[in-house]
Amino acid sequence: MGFSEVPLGELVRKCATWSPKVSGSEKFDYIDLSSVDKGKKEVTAIEQLLCSEAPSRARQLVKENDVLVATVRPNLNGVAIVGKEHDGMTASTGYCVLRPIPEKLNPRFLFHWVKTGIFVKRMVNVASGANYPAVSDAKVKASTIPFPPLVEQERIAAILDQADTLRGNRREAVEQLDTLLKSTFFDMFGDPITNPHNFPMRTLSEFYINKKEGTKCGPFGSALKKGELVTSGIPVWNMDNIDSTGRMVLPFRMWITDDKFQKLESYSVVNGDVLISRAGTVGKMCVAAMGGERSIISTNLIRVRFGADLLPIYFVSLMTYCKGRVGRLKTGPDGAFTHMSTGVLDKIKFPYPSIDLQYRFAAIVESAEQQKALMCAHLAELDALFASLQHRAFNGEL
Repeated sequence: MGFSEVPLGELVRKCATWSPKVSGSEKFDYIDLSSVDKGKKEVTAIEQLLCSEAPSRARQLVKENDVLVATVRPNLNGVAIVGKEHDGMTASTGYCVLRPIPEKLNPRFLFHWVKTGIFVKRMVNVASGANYPAVSDAKVKASTIPFPPLVEQERIAAILDQADTLRGNRREAVEQLDTLLKSTFFDMFGDPITNPHNFPMRTLSEFYINKKEGTKCGPFGSALKKGELVTSGIPVWNMDNIDSTGRMVLPFRMWITDDKFQKLESYSVVNGDVLISRAGTVGKMCVAAMGGERSIISTNLIRVRFGADLLPIYFVSLMTYCKGRVGRLKTGPDGAFTHMSTGVLDKIKFPYPSIDLQYRFAAIVESAEQQKALMCAHLAELDALFASLQHRAFNGEL
């Protein structure tokens, strides 16, 4: 039997506001919309700003156990609970700050509720604005929450906290594998800027499989129009299929027909190709692993294909871990990417370790990726378990 539901506005208090420009004299800690990690549901990045330079949104004074709900793009579920270390900080008015009345509502119970798919769907349904959807604080507080007695809230929150901790530990283990690979890279090859092992410096264009296939920009203009994309078929790689850690990201979001592929086959991708973004976040790259499935690159990508003397995983790791410090990939006055082209790639100079050492590193990466796949599968199971617990908890079945 489910719990009765009560509007959030009846269970929370308003938080105090201030104007740093008017009332402040030095610096203040600011929780911006970008401060919350939407995956971890945590405040992870605090800005310290001069009061004189405070943005107009810096207004809300938060306390420990406040629950922050981002009111812009509610589908992304930017929520977090304010920890002791954030007590007294200033939050953006882009958050609805929910401050539970202690005698009525447990903060952790509330926090788990705003992470549910039910809550997210309700916020999406009442959002306005096509390009920049948002909800008002009033709409957040008008939404209802299952409302068992406080003791039952505390019991449910404790169970969900335990399950969430298991998920967090597994997620942290996955992240530590990535950190381990980065450390292993530097242990084996050293910093490529100082090149402590005195590896010979080589130029990237020396390692292309041949002049024709070595580098290839994606199809331009009329070669592949947006209207020619279909809902299923042969995948088209785009920038969002590459993440910042140097890995491919699935699923695909764009496809073409078999007939179109025949016309664009020169843009096809094979296992071991290095794919590099030349728009958006310029310079992201990964090694393609398609298992023989056909695919092509989009206009926003460059495909690089090496011969046998350079392993793709070494080059991608080198460029990813060093964040563009190698080979003048960053060409702007402040070290920012200004463009990416095959001409830029051709001239990249980098330390070249022996192929045997590259293979040793590749074997370590493969083993780590296998472990990561197992961990991610376990994490998916924990996520499913957590979702089930959430559903049962808020339906009074736990």
